[in-house]
Amino acid sequence: MAISTTFTWSIRNCTRDTSDGFITDAIAVQTGVAKSDGVGIATYAMERTAGFGTVRPDPMIAYADVTEANVISWSQTSIGSTDVALMQENINVGLANLYNPTPPAQSSGVPW
Repeated sequence: MAISTTFTWSIRNCTRDTSDGFITDAIAVQTGVAKSDGVGIATYAMERTAGFGTVRPDPMIAYADVTEANVISWSQTSIGSTDVALMQENINVGLANLYNPTPPAQSSGVPW
């Protein structure tokens, strides 16, 4: 049984300055899907708020033209490669606990 994990990113929400549309932070979600022989067996996600500061880049992308891919890239940069890798590690642990849980040490009931 070969288990593989696919990671994806999405953005749950953004906060912006209404005066110019500058996005100041975003809630980024990294999701891991574990598959066994191509069949999904567990999904686990972690979210993190990524801040982008207050300095406007030049040129700044107009708010209406910002894509999810833009914000994902900014979020990953803000979070940093070390913490992105740590998130993946934690997702893998969460997935393993879902598809291969530790058996309980005790149980109750009667044998008949």
